[in-house]
Amino acid sequence: MKVGVFMAMSEVDISPQEYIYMAIHMLANRLQILGDRFDPTISSKQWHVLAVISKFEKKQPNIGDIANVLGTSRQNIKKIANILQQRGFIRMEKDKNDMRNILLYLTEQCEAYYKGREQMEREYLESIFSGLDDDELKNIKSGMTKLLTNIENLLEEDRNRHETGI
Repeated sequence: MKVGVFMAMSEVDISPQEYIYMAIHMLANRLQILGDRFDPTISSKQWHVLAVISKFEKKQPNIGDIANVLGTSRQNIKKIANILQQRGFIRMEKDKNDMRNILLYLTEQCEAYYKGREQMEREYLESIFSGLDDDELKNIKSGMTKLLTNIENLLEEDRNRHETGI
C-alpha cells in the first residue's frame, strides 16, 4: 500500500486545522479523479447533479436549486444539465409558474442507468470508507456538518459585506 502524501502531511508540524483544511482539498481532488474513472458513462460532477435531482421530494428542482445545494453557479449547473439532457439522462422544461426557471427531471433512461449501477456504487462507497467504524463515520459526518455550517456562515457574511460595501 502506498503511504502517499497524507502520511507525509501528518508527519509535518502543522496544526490540526491546517491538516484538515489541506486534506479536504486533497480529498476533493482525489475523489473527483476516482469518480471520473469509476464510470466512463458520466463524470463525477454529472453524477452529483443527478444525485441531487433525485433527492428532491417536495418539489421539482430548478437549476438554481441544484446550484445552491452543490455550492456552485447556475451557469455551471446549466452547462452540466445541457450535457445530461443531450445524453438522455434528464429533460429540462420551463417552469409554467415562472418562465425564468428551468426545471430538471430525471428520465426513464436515467432511472434504468441508476438501477444498473446500484451494486457498483455500494461497493465503491464501501471501499472508500473501509476501515472506518460506525462511530468514526458519525463523528466525521458531525464534523463535516459543522464545517459546512461555518463555511456557509462565512459566505453569507462575505455576501453581506460585498452588498453593503463594508
